Amino acid sequence: MKNKKLTRNALQCLVCNDIIESTHVHDFKTCSCGNLSVDGGLEYCKISYKENNSWINLTEYEEDN
Repeated sequence: MKNKKLTRNALQCLVCNDIIESTHVHDFKTCSCGNLSVDGGLEYCKISYKENNSWINLTEYEEDN
């Protein structure tokens, strides 16, 4: 079984259209309308949101050998 390595931790809010990206651990980012937040950088992906179905996941992974 291959593991995946996080290479981009980003989301797009569909309420305000902001793209937010966390680039390092504890780099907590929130969009301008306050609907969506992301945290974790390239260590983990933590997502918080107020409205269901109001964001697009732009997170990217690569195979980790």
